[in-house]
Amino acid sequence: MRTAFALLAVLLTAACRTAAVQPDIDSILERVLREVPDLKSVGVAIVRDGKPYYAAAYGFANVEQQSRATAHTGYYIASSTKSYTGLACAMLAARGRLDLDAPIVKYLPEVTGDAGKITLRRFLTHTAPIINEPIVFRTAYSGEHTQAQLVSLLNSSMPRKSGFQYDNLGYVVASLVIERVTGKPWQRALDELVFAPLGMRETTAYMSEAQRRAVAMPYEVNRQGEMVPSQYVKNDQMMHAAGGIVTTPADLTRWLAANINEAQPGFAEAHRQQVDVSVQRDAFKASGYGFGWYQADYAGDKVLFHLGGFEGWRAHVSFMPEKKIGVAVVTNSGGQSGVVLNFLAASIYERLLGKPDRNQLPTLVDSLNERRKQFVSGVAERAKRPWMLKHPNEAYVGRYENALFGPMVIEQRGDKLVASLENLSAVFEAYTEPESARIEMPPGNGSVLRFAFDGDAVASLKWDDEIFQRVK
Repeated sequence: MRTAFALLAVLLTAACRTAAVQPDIDSILERVLREVPDLKSVGVAIVRDGKPYYAAAYGFANVEQQSRATAHTGYYIASSTKSYTGLACAMLAARGRLDLDAPIVKYLPEVTGDAGKITLRRFLTHTAPIINEPIVFRTAYSGEHTQAQLVSLLNSSMPRKSGFQYDNLGYVVASLVIERVTGKPWQRALDELVFAPLGMRETTAYMSEAQRRAVAMPYEVNRQGEMVPSQYVKNDQMMHAAGGIVTTPADLTRWLAANINEAQPGFAEAHRQQVDVSVQRDAFKASGYGFGWYQADYAGDKVLFHLGGFEGWRAHVSFMPEKKIGVAVVTNSGGQSGVVLNFLAASIYERLLGKPDRNQLPTLVDSLNERRKQFVSGVAERAKRPWMLKHPNEAYVGRYENALFGPMVIEQRGDKLVASLENLSAVFEAYTEPESARIEMPPGNGSVLRFAFDGDAVASLKWDDEIFQRVK
């Protein structure tokens, strides 16, 4: 198996070096960067005839330093990570090292409740009938967790309705199982199972390793609607198996080619439609889901895809198995950039398939401009709200504890109140209820803090549905 993987890696590397550049693809990428200035850079990987065909990047990896993006610039791909984790599980199953249909208690005996009765297959297909926001939040945002803590938190999971419901929980659970089966951190397991055999030397699930190489700077929209450097940067603790890989356009050609060629036992199971879904992402209409892949239709052709989005990053990764072509588009820009990547992927597919491009850039630009206006207008409208906290700022300052989410700290910075949960923080805005404030934690997601008093002193706060008791 290792010999076969090594040979494939050599062939992929050679093909990438000799790939011809398609001028028409260069042209559409350059035009989109001109017409959509929010897109700071875009990286593109294309596979044709099951072989790497094109790997390039346009724009700036870091605008302030004027450093250009290249095919070897690292991009965080967020939830597109799921297909790598799903493949790792399928490969371990193909080798007889785990059973996808065994209850996870077989591997995580500390899980004593209903969560332990759920199979890994159901977690990987987003059909597990439980929800656990503390695990999702800790792994993606606050970074405050250990393996033992995550396993223990599974026992506090809440039931949810049956059927496909996309979230991160299942893939975090998969990483816990991978670690028990292999005896290694899930990141190192992916190194050995996927990255190294495929020759993906520029891909890692550790942000600290990515930052030792050329990784792009993430940019996000501020309250004035301007794209600025993101204040929220991932660290190793916030890299998780549902969204924790940094890769490059060059390595994405290897990844797409390996999937198209189903280079190893496990690929076919990961690609196979496991459940029915109904999801549309612009021109890509999905009817099924495997392990980290949507099975979909694009203009009559079968396509497997997965998208990724996080503060300052967007990714589109897809391939057409029957046509043996694939496209990945990544960017270090947030906001509405995901829509642009889907547009670019569709336009590239039209060129690869020899079809007239039905995707209209002026229409896309008009839509983006209208969304920007609505965003800025929404911020302005919220700014008109009267301030609903009736006590001096120092009355709310303190440390508030919640067993599931950890400690929240409220502090005053200048004339602003700021809420923090480990690596995550948000400035208070006015809300509409007495003794309440709006925060964006995680970034871009509005939520509400409601303060409860014991006499004149704040006794607790409620963050959406979670109660945090004041401890000092």
